[in-house]
Amino acid sequence: MEFSLNFGAMVDGLSVFLIGVSMVFVVLLILIALIKVTGMIVATIESKKDTNKEVAVTVVQEEVPVVEAVDETSELELVAVITAAIAASLGTTADQLQVRSLRQINRHRA
Repeated sequence: MEFSLNFGAMVDGLSVFLIGVSMVFVVLLILIALIKVTGMIVATIESKKDTNKEVAVTVVQEEVPVVEAVDETSELELVAVITAAIAASLGTTADQLQVRSLRQINRHRA
């Protein structure tokens, strides 16, 4: 078996190898950039959702209808139930909410 050194074929093979490796790295860099851009887009969408959730929280806490209670014990139980319901709907605990005032809202449904 004879081996001949053909430098032209070696140079061609080396150039094909270098082009292939460089193409792989270029595509990997493009994928990294796309993933980072997608992450930034998702982060901005999530921050907008959090802002909207905070606005809804303030609206819900201000419009709490309370029925007049006969005695103080049932009134405190009613406040506890309403606070627990609001906390459950907001996905938080009741100790993170603060009840500032209670008033009955008369709604006339037509």
